[in-house]
Amino acid sequence: MEITIPRNDLMRLLQVTDSVVQKKTTMPILSNVLLSASDGKLRVSASDLEVTAVSQAVAKVSKPGSTTVNGKILSEIVRELPDTDLAIKLADGERFVISSKNSQVKLNAVSADEYPSLPGINLDVSGRISAAVFSEMLQRTLYAVSFDETRFNLNGICFEIAGKGKGNKNLRMVATDGHRLALISRPVSQLEFQGSVIVPRKGLGELRKILDDKGDGEIGIGIIEGFFIIDSGDTKISMRLIEGQFPDYQQVVPKGEGVKVTIPSSELAQALRRVALVVSDKSKAVRFDFSEHDLTLSSSSPELGEVKEQVETDYKGKQLSIGFNARYLLDVINSFGNEETLCMHLHGELGPGVFSSERDDACMAIVMPMRLT
Repeated sequence: MEITIPRNDLMRLLQVTDSVVQKKTTMPILSNVLLSASDGKLRVSASDLEVTAVSQAVAKVSKPGSTTVNGKILSEIVRELPDTDLAIKLADGERFVISSKNSQVKLNAVSADEYPSLPGINLDVSGRISAAVFSEMLQRTLYAVSFDETRFNLNGICFEIAGKGKGNKNLRMVATDGHRLALISRPVSQLEFQGSVIVPRKGLGELRKILDDKGDGEIGIGIIEGFFIIDSGDTKISMRLIEGQFPDYQQVVPKGEGVKVTIPSSELAQALRRVALVVSDKSKAVRFDFSEHDLTLSSSSPELGEVKEQVETDYKGKQLSIGFNARYLLDVINSFGNEETLCMHLHGELGPGVFSSERDDACMAIVMPMRLT
């Protein structure tokens, strides 16, 4: 193998595969990235056998070939090299040599024959979706995915097709950790699959870089043979679906609208951050006291003291006191991005709080309240 490639292009490829490379594994080869040069392109691949990423860039290929190198070390070295063309070759004894101006690095490589096959990467996408729309869908749901490994069926986002007919299909994404739930639906063309599937958190988290690079363009999307596939043209990622049944989230969606309150998002976020400063326990419990046209946020702890904040609202119901986890609400507000107004639908002291945008009824978040003491 002998190629020349701009340093920034190689860095971009390694940024895609960095988070997939296994840092600690019983298969040492999975700590490496697979580099393959042919047909005027360099392809960099990484897999942990659950998530696989392949990214490619144009390169001057003088001699095709392939090898594997420790992904973490290679990424750190390339990051420190000057912004210029890199000359890369595979020397005798499986030595990976990178030359740049006054620098030369030789790394021990391992034959590409030792690298396992890349699961799901040869499967084809069946639909298309706007990269910006899919990025928004991830932003609105990914924060609610559970990190509890014992509840493996909550360690990803549930995907399902809502609606029937060619012109009336929506991709719905739902995430929950048992204390909160996030849901969003957006139109999608051609994508077909039966029932619902669970796409793992790890793979979806890596997609944000790729989606941002595509801007307003489209990406390919597919769910087939137990894999979720995303293809942006230069980058393809396959994720093995989580086996299990996602809980029936419709059971926690209130049937009635409840008492509707609108609050300026930025004001509520600032008040929540200040009030949460004196909460010493992990629950971050904040008290919400609603009265006509007024919301009082308060918290206290024996060690630190107490804080009260007032925010104007359009609340017109009976006086209501309810407790919420401040961090959960801040996650909701952040997920809505630049929305100026947050809509809250309250269902009593122990009923779920439903949060949405005035302009978008296809997206919502549900946060379960906390008992006030």
